[in-house]
Amino acid sequence: MMQPKRRQLSLRWKLLAGFTLIFTVVFGLAYFWFFQFATSMAMDRVQQDLMDTLVAAAAGVDGDEFAALAAEGVAGEDGYTDDPRYWTHVDWLGTIYDIEPRALAYSYVTTDEPDQVLFVGSVGALFEPRAGATFLEPWTVRPDRTMLKGLETPSIYDEPYEDSFGNWGISGYAGITNAAGEVVGGLGIDFSAAYVNQVQEAILDRMALAFTITYVSLFGLVFLVSLAMTRPILRLTEAAGLIADGDYEANLNGLASTRFPDEISKLADVFALMVDKVSQRERKLREQVQELKIVIDEARRHQEVMEIVDSDIFAELQEKAREMRLQRRRKQAELAGGSDSLPTAAD
Repeated sequence: MMQPKRRQLSLRWKLLAGFTLIFTVVFGLAYFWFFQFATSMAMDRVQQDLMDTLVAAAAGVDGDEFAALAAEGVAGEDGYTDDPRYWTHVDWLGTIYDIEPRALAYSYVTTDEPDQVLFVGSVGALFEPRAGATFLEPWTVRPDRTMLKGLETPSIYDEPYEDSFGNWGISGYAGITNAAGEVVGGLGIDFSAAYVNQVQEAILDRMALAFTITYVSLFGLVFLVSLAMTRPILRLTEAAGLIADGDYEANLNGLASTRFPDEISKLADVFALMVDKVSQRERKLREQVQELKIVIDEARRHQEVMEIVDSDIFAELQEKAREMRLQRRRKQAELAGGSDSLPTAAD
C-alpha cells in the first residue's frame, strides 16, 4: 500500500527556523529586561534630582512671610494679587526654575476640607502669558493624597503623567516651615521626566540597530553552520534513494570524516556496512533463484517427458515401432533364405 506523499521541509530550514525562534525569544527577553532596567535607572535619577530640588526649594521659602501672605493676601479680579510678599515668593519659585528648568514649582496651604488645598504661588505667574494656578485657587488633591503626605515628609508621586501643557513628568511635595519649625504650607514641584523618554527612545533606536545587525549576522552564521551540518545528511539521503532503486554501488566515500569522526561519520560507516550486507544477501538470493530455476526446468522437462510417455499417442507409436522392427527382421530372414527362423509377433 502506497503511503500518501507528505510535504517535506528541509532539515536546514528547520534548523534556521529553530535557531531564529530561539534567538528572537532570547533577544526579546534581553531587550525587555534592559529596557526596564534602563527606564528604572533613569526614573531613579529623575526622582533623586526632584527630591534634591524639592528639599532645597522648600528650605528657601520664608515660612513666616508665607503664612502671613496666605492669611492676609487678597486675590484680584485676574486671580493674582498686588501683595509684594506674593511676588517675592513667586520670584523665588522663578529662581528655582532658572536653576532647574525641569522644575515647575508652586505652593499651597491646607483648608478645613480634608481633601482640598489652596494654591498660594506658582512659577507660571512669571510666564508670558501667565499660566498655572492663581492666588488662593482651590484644588482637590488626588486620591493617593501624596500632596498632603508631603507636608509631613518629602514625598514623590512617581506615577508618570501628562499635564495640560503636554509635559510628561512626576510630582514631589515637601512642607514649608516657619521659624518655630511648624509646618505652615507645602511646596510642590512638577518635574519633567522627558529624560526618561529620551533614554527609552535612545534604547529603542540603538537596540533596533543592534537587533538588525545581530539578526542578519546570526542568520548568516546559522545558515552556514546548518549547511555544513546538513550537507553529509543530504548526501546520505541521496545515496539512500539510489540504493532503494537497487544501485548498491552508490558512492558513500567522503561522508565519514577520517580525521575528526563524529555521529555522522558513524552513521555513514554503519550505513555502508548495511548496504554491503544487503548487496551480498541480494547476490546470494539471485544465485539461489538461478539454481532453483534450473531445478524447476529439469523437473518440468521430466514431467513433460513422462506425460508424453504415458500418452496414447506414444503407446501407438511404440506399437508401430515394434511392428516395423518385426517387418525388418522378416525381410532380413527372407533374404537369409530361411523362413523357419522367421520371428513372430511374440518376439
